[in-house]
Amino acid sequence: GALLLLQGSIELGVERGIGPVGDGEGIISMEEGEAGAMPTTGGGSSSRGIAEALQGNEEIAKTIQRMAKTIITFTPATYFQLVDENLGVLFSLGTGNDDDTLDIDANEQNRLIKISLDALSESRGGRVALPSDHPASKLLPEAATRCILVQKVNGFEGSSSRGCMIIGSDKLLPSFTKNDLRWIGQLADYNNMLGGK
Repeated sequence: GALLLLQGSIELGVERGIGPVGDGEGIISMEEGEAGAMPTTGGGSSSRGIAEALQGNEEIAKTIQRMAKTIITFTPATYFQLVDENLGVLFSLGTGNDDDTLDIDANEQNRLIKISLDALSESRGGRVALPSDHPASKLLPEAATRCILVQKVNGFEGSSSRGCMIIGSDKLLPSFTKNDLRWIGQLADYNNMLGGK
């Protein structure tokens, strides 16, 4: 499992002619109380930006963190969220210091997540690009709303729950290469496989 992430990271780095950012340098996890942090439905997040709903499974928590860092490091993405229809925001990660404070109550957050999932349900491929004025943009810092990708993942409360990755960028959609989009999809599949254990 971890080898798939490593292989994907290496291949993307070689393709782009870049290397990974050392030890998460330049990547900031959104923690409770920080600017840009969002409350979770479960009552808050840990010091690593992982929702309480995932606290019991350290393997899934670490995998989600690696997945987020991989996407932000090797694609034009500047902000990553993993959300669940019933649990709200499970994990957030962004680059730099966003001045935007995302102060959204749990009911509004859940409504925006459902809107994102509904837009995704109309896609045959499991991924959609949303315009910057889509309601889902309120889930991201303003600097990361120029391009919004929503990638389907399995929910974390069983088969009745839906989930997705919401990926924001300060660049337009064409800046994501075909391989960027392919690896985002493969990381989502890996997440689904791990969540099914």
